Amino acid sequence: MKKIFTLVLFILIQFSISKAQNDTLLYENFDVDPTANYLPFSSGTDQQWVDMDYDQLTDANGRPGNWFWSSASFGTPDSTGCLFSSSWFNPAGQCVNYLMTPPIQIVDANAVLNWKSAPRQTPYYLDGYKILVSTGFNYETSFTDTIFVAGEYLSGASSNGADYSLYSFSPGFIHGEDGTYVEFDPTSDSSRLVGDLRPFNVSLAQYSGQTIYIAFLHDSYDDNLIAVDDILVTGTQPLGISEIKNEAGLSISPNPASDKIEINYYLPATSEIIARVYDMKGALIKEMQQGMQIKGNQNIILDVSDISAGNYNLSIIAGKKVIHSDFVVSK
Repeated sequence: MKKIFTLVLFILIQFSISKAQNDTLLYENFDVDPTANYLPFSSGTDQQWVDMDYDQLTDANGRPGNWFWSSASFGTPDSTGCLFSSSWFNPAGQCVNYLMTPPIQIVDANAVLNWKSAPRQTPYYLDGYKILVSTGFNYETSFTDTIFVAGEYLSGASSNGADYSLYSFSPGFIHGEDGTYVEFDPTSDSSRLVGDLRPFNVSLAQYSGQTIYIAFLHDSYDDNLIAVDDILVTGTQPLGISEIKNEAGLSISPNPASDKIEINYYLPATSEIIARVYDMKGALIKEMQQGMQIKGNQNIILDVSDISAGNYNLSIIAGKKVIHSDFVVSK
């Protein structure tokens, strides 16, 4: 009986661990159009999706300039909704379209980003893109980490057909080069194979203990069209409070400050606290681990004497929630 009990306990523990490591931290399947709720520009600390048409160029086919919704992708099996972005402009130019996620708290090394993507055509005028991460703000300049690159077409005549070795591409993954996730378009030729949505995943383990934004950057020059679908981040669900009082519950004094600031806020439940200071470009300037704090009014004294004069953003991270407030250092 003891052995049976021990085995059952072991299975339950393993199930619990497995479940904790596969929580859904973020998911968007684009089955219906969500873009009406997306912001057109980032403000640095946005809590919702951002769809930014940074290049402001005119699409050659009259399509929207930003990431836009479609009820289906390009290939035959891709029949559910997805997001498109075009790089075919008149006159020709480089697409710079950002699709930014809300902030995601990464607790440990179990977090993984999953997604699908497909180009309208490959290898001729194949679109590429990048996936970027910011550990601070969601300004476009804050996305300094590149975690995935899909290469784009650079040169090669369409008479080369589907022989990828006769084309040149920018560095990165080349969709269709291995002969999978493509299909022949009977209205075209073999240089313009249709891309099917292909699944990818990238570990986010390097961001353990941080709150991040993820950006899908479509940055192709004069190609055609690309699709992205089923963006999913899995990992361990953060433990902590379910909510913190809004921004008005966080106060900083003096503001401006020269040597130190006093931070006051309210916690509705006991939680692990981290205080971080970012500059206006999203770079982390200072971090202070506060440890566990109990429910109620809290007070932190933060030394800013070693920070240059300028404008800064303070983030108080408590469990799975973050609150922000700006302050000024004056020397």
